[in-house]
Amino acid sequence: MKSLEALKKYFGHSKFRPGQEEIINSILQGDNVLALLPTGAGKSVCYQIPALIAENFSIVISPLIALMKDQVDSLNKNGEVAAFINSTLEYYEAEAILQNISYGKIKILYVAPEKLENLSFAERIKNLNPTYIFVDEAHCISEWGHSFRPSYRNINEFTKFISVKKISAFTATATPEVVKDIVEQLAFKDAKIFVRGFERENLCLNVIVTKKKNEKCLALIKQYKTPAIIYTSSRKSAEDAAQFLNMHRINSTYYHAGLAAELRKKIQEDFLNDKVPVIAATNAFGMGIDKKDIRLIIHYNTPGSIENYYQEIGRAGRDGKESHIFLLHDERDIKIQDYFLSNSHPDKQLIKSIYTAICDFGRVAEGNISSSEIPIDPDFLSKYCKREVSRGLLLTSIKILEGSGYFKLISDYERKSEIQIIMEKNKLKEFIKNCPQDNLKDVLLIMLRDFGSEIYFKSIKISQSDLTNKFSITENELDEILSLLDTMGIIAFKKSAAKDNVILSSPRVNADKLTLDYKKLNESYLYGQKKIDSMVQYVFTRECRFKFILNYFGENLPEYKCGKCDICTSGESYSEATINYLEEIILQTLLESKGGLTQNELIRIIYGNTRDETNKKISTFGTCSNHEINDLKMIVINLLAKGKIIRGDHNSRKFFLSSSVQKELQPSFWEEDNRNYHYEEDLELYNLLREVRKKASERYLQTSYLICPDNLLKRISTAKPTTKNELMNIHGFNSRMFNKIGNELLQIITEFVGNRTEIKQAVKKIPTSIKETYELLRKGFSLKDIFSLRKLSEEVISMQIETILEYDPSLEIVNLFDVKLKEMIENEMAKGYSNLKELKSRLPSQATYAMIRICIAKNKTTSQISSSSFRG
Repeated sequence: MKSLEALKKYFGHSKFRPGQEEIINSILQGDNVLALLPTGAGKSVCYQIPALIAENFSIVISPLIALMKDQVDSLNKNGEVAAFINSTLEYYEAEAILQNISYGKIKILYVAPEKLENLSFAERIKNLNPTYIFVDEAHCISEWGHSFRPSYRNINEFTKFISVKKISAFTATATPEVVKDIVEQLAFKDAKIFVRGFERENLCLNVIVTKKKNEKCLALIKQYKTPAIIYTSSRKSAEDAAQFLNMHRINSTYYHAGLAAELRKKIQEDFLNDKVPVIAATNAFGMGIDKKDIRLIIHYNTPGSIENYYQEIGRAGRDGKESHIFLLHDERDIKIQDYFLSNSHPDKQLIKSIYTAICDFGRVAEGNISSSEIPIDPDFLSKYCKREVSRGLLLTSIKILEGSGYFKLISDYERKSEIQIIMEKNKLKEFIKNCPQDNLKDVLLIMLRDFGSEIYFKSIKISQSDLTNKFSITENELDEILSLLDTMGIIAFKKSAAKDNVILSSPRVNADKLTLDYKKLNESYLYGQKKIDSMVQYVFTRECRFKFILNYFGENLPEYKCGKCDICTSGESYSEATINYLEEIILQTLLESKGGLTQNELIRIIYGNTRDETNKKISTFGTCSNHEINDLKMIVINLLAKGKIIRGDHNSRKFFLSSSVQKELQPSFWEEDNRNYHYEEDLELYNLLREVRKKASERYLQTSYLICPDNLLKRISTAKPTTKNELMNIHGFNSRMFNKIGNELLQIITEFVGNRTEIKQAVKKIPTSIKETYELLRKGFSLKDIFSLRKLSEEVISMQIETILEYDPSLEIVNLFDVKLKEMIENEMAKGYSNLKELKSRLPSQATYAMIRICIAKNKTTSQISSSSFRG
């Protein structure tokens, strides 16, 4: 059967969606494929079709029990071709499925990643010889991924054990770093990577900065209707939101992992069947939910990563109809995410304490090494460390110790109990027949069925976790049964170590002498922080929100605009010049602060509302008081993304300049500007001095070089001597030169310096309220940029410029607007005019009153300078 025939037979479609066929063909060719396809893009078809047309069965590894059931039910509508094995099945049900696979009835087997730790299951699968292994939700394998699951790390070990090389992976969300890690973790050879279709044309993305989240949820639900999901970062927030909505007559309920499994299942079914239109839930809700008409998704709190956010918003509008997405942001949301991040990354002291505690528990003295496995006792560790040690912190600590050569974490493939039946066959048969305890009989019968007569002649290695699954009992109950049979002389039982245990890889050392890979731990923390920063950058971005998401996942579309998000529909955006100016102010502020600043401290300084007297002395204090605080935060986050500013050490919220920017900013922006300002002065004086030299050259019939070389003339224009002594002290200037042009040079320099001094004195008197406009005008910003930066109208800015020109008539206005338009205004002015209105009527519509007023002011001050020069 060909792939298109399978598509028609099993899915009822006559053609593939974009990207599906090339992925399927690559899998059929035996390639290791990694496909990044968003939720709703049909990624399951990409692995189901190769599995359905293969000679033997294939395995799909998925963490989503609900999704397993949905996909199996869908595939089996026209005959049984798929099945799943997970913790919801009884032992006999799983056995029946494995039998059907051996008969060739099942083509696709879904399993949870935790199942791969089961040794006897792995051995059964190996004997059944699957064609393909497909890893769904592959980002879970990466420690850089947003939903890292340690059980996924067993996949590579499992595939090697069963000798399958045709492995492919699928995910809806993965950054380039995660893609690289997936390829490495699965040991792909020449991986074929496909990134397709992250755009969702029917989703309208919006961000609202608010502290009144319950009220905003109520308003949005009334406006955009239901079904709706409200995602929260905590169980309490989910409960509070649902309670508030119910108080205001919106039928809703909450969902989180703290509820009983039966209740969670009922809530899920009620939502799917439209009995409950609104769910307030943690991210435990929604994975594997296939409800096509969700019209509204609200994020009550800002998520910790773009990956999580994109996955959750992808549950809206799967029927293709327009749906709305709202993120309700508050600064406290980021503090919550920082807390989550810190609690998944152990500090040095905790790692040392865990190492010491495990060694003490195993009774291993310093300098000694033990070959025995040491069980991990979480209660003992928490008491020893005098703090709650979560499983995440524990596993991360052990992983770091393992990577540094101190521990080895024992996997289930290496951990086996040994059992041998030592009672004679006839006696055992009689015992089973007369035994009143069903659990003893069941265990013996299962062992005889699974291992046959071989178990009488040698010890058989088994997985205790496998046995507990088969009998649906706890490990302690199984231990009691096997220990009792051993005591009765029926079996010889050698117990394996506990579920989680380690073995020392090197002799115990003092914890203070541990040499650990803190760099990797810090990298992991910084990577998590980078994800949070990207989420904040998304909140405050000024570009199309969907473009931001597409760029994040590697789809670079420079001209793209969704046309539906709040940014696209508002039409508000800063010009590049405005952004550069604000970045300049922020960088200068950090340069002068020396010890780094938090975002709030930084914003308070440039906004002008800090109480710290030291910060008030920073030159940029209050320079951005006309801007929105959220806009300033956006600029800060963008600088972080560009690498121009960096965070401090682990768990620090302070920002510092990057080393490269710090070098660029020495000396500071303002000093650099002053130097440029003097350069312009020097150039103007240099040109005046050249005119003196030119006349002398003509008078003495000598070349300009002989009168005074260029480099010496430049030195004179920089030094600006006003006496003969000062001029003669300039290196290279001599009496011969002075006799020819000395007095003329000194006269020009004295007049020039005098005029400039007057201007500088006048500039110092410019009112504080318009000094920022003066700086922008002097730096050559356009009129549009200046009123955008100052957050003032064009008319107000033009009046400020009129005033500034009275103080400094030398300022140029050529950069304020189009030169041709300026010339047109000046030409019409030269013809004469009775008033502004009459003058404007003779000009094109592009010439605003503000532009005309500026041209008149410049013309007036220029005339004054000319008159003054004439009188002088």
